Amino acid sequence: MINPKRLINTFKKLVRIDSLSLKEGKIIGFINKELKKMGLKPRITGRPNGGECGSLIVDLPGRGCKGPRILLNAHVDTVSPGNAVQLVDRKGFIRSNGKTILGADNKAGVAAILEILKVLKESKLSHPPLQIVFTVAEEIGLIGVKALDKKGLKADFAVVLDGGDIDKIIYKAPSQINISAKIIGRAAHAGIHPEDGIHAIKAASEAVAKMKLGRIDSETTTNIGIIQGGTATNIIPDEVELKGEARSHSKQKLHRQIRCMRRILEKTAAKRKAKAVIAAQEMYNAFEINRSNYILQVALRAVKQAGITPVIEQTGGGSDANIFNARGIPSIIMGVGADRVHTTNERIKKRDLIKGTEIILNLLKECRLLCAQSP
Repeated sequence: MINPKRLINTFKKLVRIDSLSLKEGKIIGFINKELKKMGLKPRITGRPNGGECGSLIVDLPGRGCKGPRILLNAHVDTVSPGNAVQLVDRKGFIRSNGKTILGADNKAGVAAILEILKVLKESKLSHPPLQIVFTVAEEIGLIGVKALDKKGLKADFAVVLDGGDIDKIIYKAPSQINISAKIIGRAAHAGIHPEDGIHAIKAASEAVAKMKLGRIDSETTTNIGIIQGGTATNIIPDEVELKGEARSHSKQKLHRQIRCMRRILEKTAAKRKAKAVIAAQEMYNAFEINRSNYILQVALRAVKQAGITPVIEQTGGGSDANIFNARGIPSIIMGVGADRVHTTNERIKKRDLIKGTEIILNLLKECRLLCAQSP
């Protein structure tokens, strides 16, 4: 059913299109044309602030099945360095040349959905009603899906193609809060009167050194990912900015961790006679799908049908599934093979991309079968 050669070629075309977050105009244009070639009527909507374009949505009526409407989602944006990707296709893997990410996160998901739509059209397979959502600006806080009108999302369940291993079904994901802080000191000449300065970078560094970062426990992680400050080597820096995050499956633990980070920043800055200006922003809420939920059960059947033993897992990352769940659409995350994502070693096994796409097609078939069995 799946055309492996066409699927791989589509994936290669997609990864060669630059699509950093908020700069997805070209790839949305490409997908839009592909959908119109299939006789579909996509719409572009929900342009986020600062973005080139909005996300792309297309609805398909069911064929021979009036069961629950299924939403299939993949995001089109990538992290940096993601421009001018040069592919290496060798020994069953596709990867970049090592100078950029590959973009399998999440263009593998985009390619899988496009291939499934082509198969549904060509084979005239029965399937439930579908809503396809290709989102922008997922990598920078899920702001693309957040910009979508809630009324435009019409589905009973959702499958987000944003995972890696094709045997895994993600049913649980954490909440995230971002934290930013400005440490404000006092500038002075570093060679003539350094004692008159208040060293903002030193105060910030001491604060970070006191924080427990990385994995806090089985449910919670933290990170400081950006530190920026200073203007010249001969000036005591009077300002430095830090940006970080905390994630947890427990809201209580999450807020406790943010309070801890805030307290360390404030106390350390005060000790150095500097000032800490801190802001925290909730990015998304955790979700957990009940194991008896329809979409999870259908996914289990689809993976088993492919001859693979399914694994139900939680994740430490956020995805558009967090927002769909928050809007009342029970959503799981499934993978189509992306590996070593967000690094220049990112790669995908071609066999996994093909098999993962078949599993998602199986899922739609299972929905059809359950529809036929219902009274």
